[in-house]
Amino acid sequence: MSCHAFCDEAGFSLEEIKAAAADGRLLTMEIECSRLCNFRCPYCYQDAETQSELSLDEIKNLALQAKELGVQGIIILGGEPMIYPHIFEVIEFIRESGMMVEMFTNGSNISKENAMRLAANDVKVVLKLNSRDPEIQNRLCGIPNAHAVITSAFENLKAAGYGDGGKSMAASSIISEVNYDELEEMWNWLRDQNIDPYFEMITPQGGAVENDWVYADPKKIEALFEKFAESDRKRFGNDWKPQPPLAGERCMRHQFSCYVDAIGNVMPCVGVSLPVGNVREKSLKQILRESEVITDLRNHMEEIKGPCGSCPEREGCYGCRGAAYQMTGDYLASDPLCWKNKGKDDQIDRLPIKAEGLIPQLPPMQMVQTLLSVGERTATVETVVEKSNIFLDEEGCLENTAFVEMIAQAAALFNGFRTRHRDEDPAGFLLGAKQFKFHETVRAGDQLVIHADKDVGFGAFSIVNGRVMRGDDCMAEGQIKIYHEEASA
Repeated sequence: MSCHAFCDEAGFSLEEIKAAAADGRLLTMEIECSRLCNFRCPYCYQDAETQSELSLDEIKNLALQAKELGVQGIIILGGEPMIYPHIFEVIEFIRESGMMVEMFTNGSNISKENAMRLAANDVKVVLKLNSRDPEIQNRLCGIPNAHAVITSAFENLKAAGYGDGGKSMAASSIISEVNYDELEEMWNWLRDQNIDPYFEMITPQGGAVENDWVYADPKKIEALFEKFAESDRKRFGNDWKPQPPLAGERCMRHQFSCYVDAIGNVMPCVGVSLPVGNVREKSLKQILRESEVITDLRNHMEEIKGPCGSCPEREGCYGCRGAAYQMTGDYLASDPLCWKNKGKDDQIDRLPIKAEGLIPQLPPMQMVQTLLSVGERTATVETVVEKSNIFLDEEGCLENTAFVEMIAQAAALFNGFRTRHRDEDPAGFLLGAKQFKFHETVRAGDQLVIHADKDVGFGAFSIVNGRVMRGDDCMAEGQIKIYHEEASA
């Protein structure tokens, strides 16, 4: 996964980033034009589904919405952008609209002519370069001729003025056990040519989960970052402090950027693959303004949990939110891959998590047992109906009022999980219920899953739609109104 773009201190100062976060503005945005790709990188986060992708007109409209929100530069991702048939139309439209363009590419279709065309449009090109060894490069790209494709693109870009010719260029490499030993030399080789090294840790998602041979130990990565930093100080006059997940840079993207995939889903970034809305249903401005997830991440100083939340470096670092989300299910959890968190696993919560301590109810009144997952105003909760349940009638069937209480407790569990790191004990009350439908009988021993979706929030008041499922069958559904003293919506 390559997630670096425009998010370094050379691009924006911390003051600019803080101001954008406070005002709800964007400074950059990442757009995935298409998921189509001709490489098969074993660590890739993306799937191959290419149905219902945004049209060219929709992409242009999205770019204009981004500009209205303050975006100065758009980062084009894929898939592989250079095999997208309208790539130059997109680039030229963005540039004519007054925004910068940065593009991540594996080098496909970067002929001499196309390299010159990219240079003419002042596109910052970020070329995949995991290794200079043909065998390793091909292995990490998943196809037999990757090295040849990338080498040709590199030469054509250099001839077009990229690198030491003055045009802005970077090389993107994941830090893997496979290429680890050559990265220090490659870092200096790139710096010598005025090419930015975008070297980063692998986010454990997509193909990387199934191919654990790609990973390098975080402590080894720390040592490598230290070598990069020392070399930069001594040879290139760059002074920076190593921190994950990017070498030589800080990733503060969640303060000022977002990612829109090829079917219009808006997400915090490619690592936090949690849709907060879709641009085909709402405007980008409305999605970002209403999103609890986006608000949480922009308030990172108050909301990040565990060791990352108390780290002295937290003003300019909150670990990799993608690694945190993929490994714990919680985008606000501490980053398990940060070397500073080594040995602190017991301080990092992971979903699923038990309800005890997160809701005020105790047995036999407690109706929910485990929080399985959280999303944008949503929670999925699991429970088993115990024989001791006080809502069972004489025939062992669950009374209808129990379903209302289940949904209310699921909402309370979601709120308790989101606020557990705060020094407070928020009170919550069920204010009413309506539109309930009861479909099937539930008995002791049944395993149920409750889906709670916050529909509307008015300060401390929320309307929550809930469904109680047994397998694929809906047992009951309805709407409740609740009050949380310290609701954060």
